Amino acid sequence: MSEFGIGTLASLSLVGLATGCFLYMWGGRKQKYMRRFVGSLVIAGASMVMSLLMNRFSFWLLLTYPIIAGGMTLGYGANELFLKVLKRSLFAAGVISAGLVYCFVFGGNAWWVLLPHVGVASWSIYLGVKNPIHAAAEETFVCAFLNLGLMMYPFVV
Repeated sequence: MSEFGIGTLASLSLVGLATGCFLYMWGGRKQKYMRRFVGSLVIAGASMVMSLLMNRFSFWLLLTYPIIAGGMTLGYGANELFLKVLKRSLFAAGVISAGLVYCFVFGGNAWWVLLPHVGVASWSIYLGVKNPIHAAAEETFVCAFLNLGLMMYPFVV
């Protein structure tokens, strides 16, 4: 595939991520199933479609959907600092573990993507605990931080 084609697919994967994050935020305001199941389906689906288009698809990648949905189902609300950090860390670990599926399937350089995936997703813990911006924006960016790495795995060489 040409560099332009790969760049176009990478950009489209970010559209899928943005759509999933919108649904994640929406589910925080209205119907929880939008966050837990529809937003997670869009995010997992975008990553799997990109894997398919990059000729990297494996049926094992289907495991990412229940993992992401499970992570997004974990409660993360709390009032005490320790509980906030703990719950948000578990939430992040639940969602980031979908990246492990990609690492086991793709191997090699996918492990190098896991490092920034975990690092960037760790910022979601800070953002969720400190919450320095409006909650609706914070939820959108937390979702983006947690799942950005998933959009990168299909493009591993």
